[in-house]
Amino acid sequence: MNGKLKNCPVCGKEMAANAKICPSCGAKNPKPIYKRWWFWVLLVLIIGGIGGAAGGGKKSSSPVAQVEEKQTEPSSSQSSPQAEPSYVSYTVDQLMDDLNSNALKAQETYKGKYVSLSGKLSNVDSSGKYISITAANDSFAIIGVQCYIKSSAQKEKIMNMTTGDLITVRGQIKDVGEVLGYSLDIADFGE
Repeated sequence: MNGKLKNCPVCGKEMAANAKICPSCGAKNPKPIYKRWWFWVLLVLIIGGIGGAAGGGKKSSSPVAQVEEKQTEPSSSQSSPQAEPSYVSYTVDQLMDDLNSNALKAQETYKGKYVSLSGKLSNVDSSGKYISITAANDSFAIIGVQCYIKSSAQKEKIMNMTTGDLITVRGQIKDVGEVLGYSLDIADFGE
């Protein structure tokens, strides 16, 4: 005996900590949890899961995604600048009329298009992530175009605007839906 004593979990009498059974009642002396094989297997799995989640990042292990990433990266041998997209002018009124008459057709028509969009500034997000533009002729409009701010220069320009101002925004329409309206990534502001 090494001199370490503990109480039996069944009868409560003292017994050696390393005894296999209690000398008083014969009850088994369970091993501590850290001495059981399944504890160590579980611990390795948990640590492996945490390590995998922490090391996952944004890297994709998919060969298809890696090929797509390589194709979208500009090549150093290509020195031609990207051509500026041509913007088609619309009003929020036109987009909303098309959305209300046929949302599916509006999505097919406008999603992915570069537009110069005129309307009334209806909301400026306090966190500086987006602004909303509604139809200029509808003072009760709720749904419109949610325009996402992409740079600090755009934020500075918006800081000088007031709700109700008539503005023109240029950018690409990213999504179209009958519930939330249109969403657009701002490229710049028109004059």
